[in-house]
Amino acid sequence: MPGETRGGPDGGTFRSLSNRNYRLYISGQGVSLIGTWLQAAAVRWLVYEQTGSAERLGVIEMANLMPGLVVGLFAGAISDRVAPRAMILAMEVGQMACAFVLAGLVATGVIQFWQMAVILATARVCVTFELPSRQVFLYELVGPESLTNAIALNAGLFNATRVIGPALAGLGFAILGAAGCFALNAVSYLAAIGTVLAIRIPTRAQSVSGRGAALGDLLAGLDYLRSERGLSGHLALMGFFGLMGMGYEAMTPVFARTVLGVGVGGYSLLLASGGAGATFGALMVARLGDGVRKERMVIYGMLCFSTFLLTASLFPLWSSPEWPSLVRLGLGAVCLFGAWFGAAFFYSSTQTLIQLRIPARLRGRIMGVWMVVFSGSVPLGALWTGRAATVWGVCPVMAFSAVVCLVAGFLLILAQGPGRPASEAASA
Repeated sequence: MPGETRGGPDGGTFRSLSNRNYRLYISGQGVSLIGTWLQAAAVRWLVYEQTGSAERLGVIEMANLMPGLVVGLFAGAISDRVAPRAMILAMEVGQMACAFVLAGLVATGVIQFWQMAVILATARVCVTFELPSRQVFLYELVGPESLTNAIALNAGLFNATRVIGPALAGLGFAILGAAGCFALNAVSYLAAIGTVLAIRIPTRAQSVSGRGAALGDLLAGLDYLRSERGLSGHLALMGFFGLMGMGYEAMTPVFARTVLGVGVGGYSLLLASGGAGATFGALMVARLGDGVRKERMVIYGMLCFSTFLLTASLFPLWSSPEWPSLVRLGLGAVCLFGAWFGAAFFYSSTQTLIQLRIPARLRGRIMGVWMVVFSGSVPLGALWTGRAATVWGVCPVMAFSAVVCLVAGFLLILAQGPGRPASEAASA
């Protein structure tokens, strides 16, 4: 058995928490992710405060995610050949070291933009090698019977920490400065390392001999996807959504300052509101369980995201500058809450569909492809969004992204015949 589990698969929204190993895993991840989001919020605000450039925000977002595009396939192949616990621990230590270096450079006042980009890119390489192994490790912890629920709860945790992390970022930035935020993130990795060490599961039988990743292993995931049209369709949808929709996240500091007229405290509140929306979206997927058709849920998540993002982009048209600043901030927070609810609904449903349809022997490699798609689409979206926002302004660019995703969602619904999966419609 993958862990000590009490109760059956129908134990409700939080049934995976009956597994001791999963409880340890998710508690350590929770602390570490709070530090991760704290640092992410502080980095964006620091970059915008120092440069005043929306384009630089897009560049830093690209540095933070783009390395996954380069090493994603290799990381996925390695994760099917190396014990996932060892890979996770090594990469957590690497990320902790990057955070300490970043804190030191900022504290001594010698940090430059290119140094920040290099450090974030290095940390992202560690994340890219860790995430496929985490997906394999998660499967070993809970088994196939609780996998859907565990994935959704994991997404819920990931987004719940978006509430606490940005809130701490506003407070930490004001009291400790950016260096203090980065140091707190470094310390938070100790929780993830400690809980992974405390987990006890049987040693995984290696299905492939050798230590390296041969070219055949690197391409095995792609070969499988070529014959699985449904999986390819879900990955294509995810890439489209990341490229055309998710670039707006990097523009949140610009939206906060130029549209809502708020400072770092308001910016933190906006991020926390988005994190709360994403948490509810992921928990909704966990609550709906295995009985609801997730192909439709993927599209509904995209439509929800697009509607709220479009509402936010039109804020200068339907709001009044005479309204109190707290009212304007609150309405902006509601818009981001809804946008992130839809985004989490989309991503949680998509990841669940992908995980449940791949064989265990290829799990790491397929999730490596997933990393390539995600790590390529989101930073490219941030890059073009930042460049376009510099020329035309943040609201027109957000409106364009929202309309494109909204139209795509409706077209996918129309393309679906009765009972036809969204993935097949996307592949058509």
